Amino acid sequence: MNDQKLHMITKALDNSLRIKILYYLQENVESNVSNLMHYFATSQPNISRHLKILADANLVFSRKDGQERIYQLSDNHVSQLLDTLKTHIND
Repeated sequence: MNDQKLHMITKALDNSLRIKILYYLQENVESNVSNLMHYFATSQPNISRHLKILADANLVFSRKDGQERIYQLSDNHVSQLLDTLKTHIND
């Protein structure tokens, strides 16, 4: 097991807003920072900081679209992790 990768993932998941961002991306497939700012009623620097932590943990990735970045979940494993977490919370 890669300890550094494990640390990055657990750090990223140690914040309820970051988890909510992941669920938002799971439901909406992709989003730019502006949509996330409005949805979560928080500032651009705050959303960007959280997205960086999620990206550093390879939970999300972004692509450039004009002058903005579009974010989405990295892969199906992240979606499976979110589904498992939701099941655990709801039990």
